[in-house]
Formats: sequence, C-alpha cells, structure tokens
Amino acid sequence: MDKIFLLVISLFTVAATANESLRAADRPPNLVVILIDDLGWRDLGCYGSTFYETPHIDRLADEGMRFTAAYSAAPVCSPTRASLMTGKSPARLGFSGHITAVRKYRHPADSLILPPRDHMRLQLEEVTIAEALKPAGYVSASIGKWHLGPEHYWPRDQGFDVNVAGWTNGSPPSHFFPYQNAERDWNPAIPTMQGGKPGEYLTDRLTDEAIEFVRQNHAQPFFLYLTHYAVHAPLEAQKPLIQKYREKLKTNRSQKNAVYAAMIEAVDRGVGRLFQTLQDLKLEENTVVIFFSDNGGHASSTSNAPLRGSKQDLYEGGIRVPLIVKWPGHIPAGATCDESVISHDLLPTILDLAERPDLLPADLDGVSLKPLLTGDEKLPPRTLYWYYPLYARRPGSVVLDGPWKMIEHYDPPQVELYNLAEDLSETNDLAAKMPDRVGQMRQQLQEWLKSSGAILHTPNPNARKQ
Repeated sequence: MDKIFLLVISLFTVAATANESLRAADRPPNLVVILIDDLGWRDLGCYGSTFYETPHIDRLADEGMRFTAAYSAAPVCSPTRASLMTGKSPARLGFSGHITAVRKYRHPADSLILPPRDHMRLQLEEVTIAEALKPAGYVSASIGKWHLGPEHYWPRDQGFDVNVAGWTNGSPPSHFFPYQNAERDWNPAIPTMQGGKPGEYLTDRLTDEAIEFVRQNHAQPFFLYLTHYAVHAPLEAQKPLIQKYREKLKTNRSQKNAVYAAMIEAVDRGVGRLFQTLQDLKLEENTVVIFFSDNGGHASSTSNAPLRGSKQDLYEGGIRVPLIVKWPGHIPAGATCDESVISHDLLPTILDLAERPDLLPADLDGVSLKPLLTGDEKLPPRTLYWYYPLYARRPGSVVLDGPWKMIEHYDPPQVELYNLAEDLSETNDLAAKMPDRVGQMRQQLQEWLKSSGAILHTPNPNARKQ
C-alpha cells in the first residue's frame, strides 16, 4: 500500500513538473542582463586571459554566443548605460559624458573646446527596456549600479518595479558593509539598499538580491538588470581571494593587480550562483542571459593588451568589451560572432527575442542582433559612431566603417586612421597615406552628428594659442 501511495505521489510530481515546464515554455522568455563595471575585453578566461579565473562566465560562453567585436557606446559608464537602456546613441540622447557629483564639465581653463552642456541624465520621456516590456507583462528589477541621473531619475522613475542599490553615484563608498567610507564624507552609504551585516560584500549582496527577485517572480516573465558595482574602484575584495592572486602573480605576470583579480572572481562566483538558481527553478531553458561591460578596463587595474588604451580612451581598449548571449535551444552553443555590435543594439535585440518588436520605441540607433544570434543571417552593412567631447582623457569622435576606424581628436586637433583587421593594436596610423578615406569618414561623422541632433561642444573663448 505504501509503495502504491509513493508511486502515485511520484507520478503526480512528475506531471506537475511537466506542466510547469510546459507553461514556462509557452510564455515569453525571462530576460537577464548582467552588466559589469569597467571589465576589460581580455579580463575573462573565455576572452583569452590566463590570469583571471572565471569558470562560470566561461561556461556561459560555452553554452551561448561570444562576440569578439562588441563595443560600449562610450569609453565611460553613464552614456553607455543610457544607450543600453534606450537603444539610442549617447549623441541622440544628449548624454555624451558620465555624470559626477562635482565638476561635471571639467576641462582645463585654456582648453580648445568647451564640453557640451547636455542633459547629464536619462530624460524621463525616453523609453527604457523596463518600460517597453511592461505591456508584455514583464516584472522588472534593477539591482546594482544605476548612475543615470539624480533622485527622481532613478530606476523606479524609469519603469522598473524594483530598485536595489541604484542611485545617483557611480561607485560605492566601500564594497563592504556598511558601504561607507569615513574618508569620503561626500559619498554617503547607498540610500536605496537597506540592511546588511558585518563582513557582507557588495557583489555577494547584489547577487543575493537578484536571486531573491528571481525566486519571488519565477511564475511570470521577468526582466532582471543585475548591474554590479564591481570591478569599479575602490578596489576591495575578500582577503582569501586577494592572497590567492598575490601568490599567482609570483608565476604569472600577464596581469598586475591581485585585488582586481579577486573582484572578478567574486563576480564570477555570483554569476554561478544565479545560474544555479535558474536551474533549480527549471527556468534556464526559457531564460535569455546577456553578459556585458559598460566600457574597457581601467589602466590602473588591468592590462587590455593587445588593445591600445583603456577606460576613457577612444582607442579599442576603452570601448571594445565582452558580450556573451545565451538562450538554450535558440542560440547555438559555443558560437562566436565577429561582427561589430554596440550597446544600443541590446534593447531592440531584447524586444525581438521576446517576440515583441511591436513595442520598439521610435528613433532607435541600435538594431536587433537576433539574426546573428540564431545564425539565420548577417546584419546589413552599417557604420558605427562615437561622440565623446569630454576631457576625462582626450575629447574626440570615432567612425567605424567595416575594418576602418577614424578617430578625430579635438584637443589638440588630430585625425588618426587604422585598419583594425590588420592592426588591432592601433599602432599604424594611415591618415597621412589615405587622405581621401579620412575626408569621406569625416563627412560621414558630420552628417551623423547633425542627423542625431547631438548637443555639440563649442570653442573655448579662453583657449590657449595654437
């Protein structure tokens, strides 16, 4: 009798699980975007690092598609994040530089140009991914860094149902509870994250919050925007991991910072925990996961070699970033894609994968990457543009047309031209040898700036003499 009872219960459980899986398959896919702050193009094992250890993210690449020529829309965080959220270039958004609490228009007194007086925030009338998905029945959460405007421009004001740790500032006072730094009284504790306990590490806490959101909302389609403050400064990590990489530096000198390496591993462990939750809840097969970085690695933290430059640069080291997309049964496992794509492609891609292109906002600069992801076809040829007239390093613009990359610097004025197919490290400037191509690409740039309605920089009346 007991055996019969157990058999009935077992059959009931199997049937219930099958029905749940069927219901999950019938509904739109869940959407998870994992955004890492300042993670360089070569900072993952699957992108060639022999120093950093990222087995869970590497597994994501093994089970999905890895892009080799993905770009952030700016060499700093805020404009890229705005482009990701809206499908529009920072130039069209009037949001070309990252927001800071002080000196937001910083430039030398005798600079040749004055940075544009643009919005320095994501305007409320722009349609975000969360707002676009709402009519399709998605519940959404922004967990982690936001950095797209002051209070009243935070995630809950931009369509998200849940906001944990997203606010004005772009870096935490500390990565350890209580997330304060006595030496930085201008940088208070994160106001949108309550609770915590001594010894708590921010990357782990944000992962906990993401897992809890998934557990609470797994019965309906959800959009999780998990945007870690790591690996942005201040560089802080758990001591055992730091010691691990200090030992590794004794025999592997391909990188230089044990704390930064420990932060990367902490992120990777969190990614693994989130993936395990999706598996436990039988959500993995119907969940799209997108892994991305908001700009290149910082020169003080990591080496971007063979790429030239780093965060804040318009060279490849500042704007070429990791991008991995996984959706079992829809995206081929272990695939790579060499086509050039950019952060504002993510919104149209997400809506296309959710089979709701009808919800696309108007005037987008990005395009859906679904044809690439499913292996159906290539994208039509297109030109990519960057407008970064800020003095974080050197103000300028970029045109990327096929393998040809032109950088127009504004201060001091200079034009550079590279063939990335032959010179990924940007060491051989061809501008003097190919004036016609330079002239054509400068004309393309001017036409794009005009069509996008960019708020432009202006001459500085107090500029130094040339």
